[in-house]
Amino acid sequence: MTTAFTYSTTYLLDKSHYIETYEASVPADNSKKVYLIAILLALVGLAVLMLTEINAFVAWFIIALGGLEVFSIRFKKPWWLARQLISKAANTELTLTIDEHGISSKSIHVKSTLAWTDISKIEVTENGWLLYHNDSKNYLSSRALSDEAKAFLTTKTQLINALAI
Repeated sequence: MTTAFTYSTTYLLDKSHYIETYEASVPADNSKKVYLIAILLALVGLAVLMLTEINAFVAWFIIALGGLEVFSIRFKKPWWLARQLISKAANTELTLTIDEHGISSKSIHVKSTLAWTDISKIEVTENGWLLYHNDSKNYLSSRALSDEAKAFLTTKTQLINALAI
């Protein structure tokens, strides 16, 4: 008789965890298309400034929005990381449990369970797994997992991705 698989571990939601999560889950977009909105805002602002008699404040405001858009694109990762590090979950311990039913996370602020049946696709990354469900995704780092837990997740990945095809 085989026993059901259960694995539990506790780790800290620290800066290195958030950096790994960001790098695995946010696709890098180095194309020039991401700056299109910023360029359009700047051009509209210049057109309003030079071609109309509207108050110059409005034109400079639109140009400043274009600059702010460039700033938000350029510093996307540090901004996201700063928001995570000032959240109430930062530097707290998270207990992760993986079993036959799904993946559960429990901390002082959050208690959630993601059932295997709710996961539509699992993508293996360099340092973990991206779990796709209900138009969103979660990242599961492999650095806190045992070899048995990694093998279990690899098996679940094959099963879930085979059903998705």
